Amino acid sequence: MRRVVVTGCGIVSSIGIGNKTVATSLREGRSGLQFVPEMKAYGLRCNVAAPIVGFDEAIFQEDGKPRLSRAAQYGLTAVFEAIAEAGLMPHSEPLNSAAVILGSGGGGQSCLPETALRSDANPIDEPGIYELRRQMNETAAVAVAQRLGAEGRVSSNSAACATGLYNIGFGYELVAAGLHDCCICGGVEEQSWQRVGVSADNSLGMPTTFNETPKAACRPFDRDRQGFIISEGSAAVVLESYDAAMARGAPIYAEIVGYAAANDGHDLYVANGDAMRRVVLSALSDAAKLGVANIDYINAHATGTPIGDAIEAGVIREIFGTGPAVSSCKGVTGHSQGAVGAQEVVYTVLMLRNEFLAATANLEHPSDDCGGIDHVRTRRDVRIDTALTMNNGLGGTNAAMILRAL
Repeated sequence: MRRVVVTGCGIVSSIGIGNKTVATSLREGRSGLQFVPEMKAYGLRCNVAAPIVGFDEAIFQEDGKPRLSRAAQYGLTAVFEAIAEAGLMPHSEPLNSAAVILGSGGGGQSCLPETALRSDANPIDEPGIYELRRQMNETAAVAVAQRLGAEGRVSSNSAACATGLYNIGFGYELVAAGLHDCCICGGVEEQSWQRVGVSADNSLGMPTTFNETPKAACRPFDRDRQGFIISEGSAAVVLESYDAAMARGAPIYAEIVGYAAANDGHDLYVANGDAMRRVVLSALSDAAKLGVANIDYINAHATGTPIGDAIEAGVIREIFGTGPAVSSCKGVTGHSQGAVGAQEVVYTVLMLRNEFLAATANLEHPSDDCGGIDHVRTRRDVRIDTALTMNNGLGGTNAAMILRAL
């Protein structure tokens, strides 16, 4: 197995577009949560979301029309930042032979209502091939491969809220196994409160009493947590073998020293923690083979749900005790589903690079069932060498990845 390193990152998130802006937002605790009048008009109990602000869709238009889905636009934006950081150019090596692994929970489905209206009005002429390309689950992966000239594997794996980490993990496995020297991977998600939000709202999975104080709505590990806040966006990383990166003089921001994924096979909606425990222990076993004995920081999945946060805290407490510092970024970023695992890899790399730990926002009263771990309640300016990031999703999907600063 070959060593695998991160040579570039890119991100589009509710707390900023681009690594520099996002790192500043994480450091300063700037929140992307806001009141959304359309959610209220739609009749939802929760009127808070974490949308992308300031994104320029016009640069992706062809003939004055949005030929790419918003998911693909987000993905391209993150990927172009990542390859620029890595010192790579489209249509050149090693991108020509690279794999592109960009996953999504829902693909480009936000265009479906528009497509349905066009089809009813003029079923022969509309929708056209562009609508089909926008709707595909692999909408971002194929758009990126085309723009980069990448001729390796192209894939879009979907694993609910663990999607982003699954796709980076898959890229890691391809490079580690020697099947590719370079892989562009990550996760994307479009605005989805009209799809996912309705189900979550009906099942009381989102906060209902914070509409007038939206920035306080998502409360990971807190006594008063009520649920998650929907977000969107993308994140991408460039993964290369250590030897290939060194040979071309690439910047190295972190090394992936452990990864695992598993399903708990327990319940469609409620995890029991078994698979979460297994993936963390398996990733730790991988890391030990590369000389990593301790974890300094855990970027928790913690979405602010009453059951999920307690199960995750219990697994962390059982495996680590009060050892590593623990925080969740979702108190300021919201939860972007298929993109969130990749975004949190980038958040973790940014913390490693900039030597700080982001605080868990709105953690005013740590819940008794989330106790016994070292919660980061205010930002810590400290160098960390190793970090674990973990995600889980509906259906029992779980993944964990360990990164080491180099």
